[in-house]
Amino acid sequence: MKKTILAAMVAAVLATPVFAVEECNRSPRSVVYENSPVDVYISNDTQRAEVIFPESYLQGVNRERPDGLELYPTPIKNKLAFNSLDTQYVGLVTVDGASGQSYLINLITRPGCADSQVSIELQAPVDRSQLERNGKGHVKGLMNYMFDGTVPNGYRKNNFSKLTKQQRVVFRQGSVEFSLQSQLVGPKYTGTTYEVVNRGRTAFKVAIDQIDYSNKAVRESIGIARQVSMLPSSRVLGPSPEYISEIYGDSHRGLLFIVSEKSK
Repeated sequence: MKKTILAAMVAAVLATPVFAVEECNRSPRSVVYENSPVDVYISNDTQRAEVIFPESYLQGVNRERPDGLELYPTPIKNKLAFNSLDTQYVGLVTVDGASGQSYLINLITRPGCADSQVSIELQAPVDRSQLERNGKGHVKGLMNYMFDGTVPNGYRKNNFSKLTKQQRVVFRQGSVEFSLQSQLVGPKYTGTTYEVVNRGRTAFKVAIDQIDYSNKAVRESIGIARQVSMLPSSRVLGPSPEYISEIYGDSHRGLLFIVSEKSK
């Protein structure tokens, strides 16, 4: 398979919708701040969306669009509450913390289904002393954790739970499809796991060494591929793991792992 095919697969990941259509869920949630706007849903009724910041107190608030937005300071020095006056209101708010860190909040009006409470957290740096080691005493790499299905210290896991089964499929070619499975996100590296399924009877070779990350948009969003590997998850993928063929049953599949380094 030519490298342009998998490049299209990666580009398709960028175009995948972030949210699936689902019922209103106002459960409190936490978001790790990564220097990009955090989406917070507000409403134009009595619902107030509270946002808690990882600061001892807040220094200031700048509203990009003051008209149509109500801001409520709270008795808690690091918490703000928001409400909209316009069913179409969308706007950025910059919040400055006591530490000197600024936070961008993207307020989006969702009538009748505002966030109840969003806690913004700062991702702790990776504590290498707490990382697991192999039999030779070497620190296990991110790829090893992806193989094991475990989360290393300093990383968070995204299981794409807000995507439907169809939205997880990021690329198809004939009888073969690539689906998002999970992702480990750290301060510097990101590990993404895809499931590759072949429902046909012709062997299909996944060119794991030829993924094209030359596209600038791909590099900025996902980073630069540093490691790529594949493991079979059913039967035998002979003559080598990157081949998937439909010789032994109704479907054949393998797991594709990509470790990428974030662009600076």
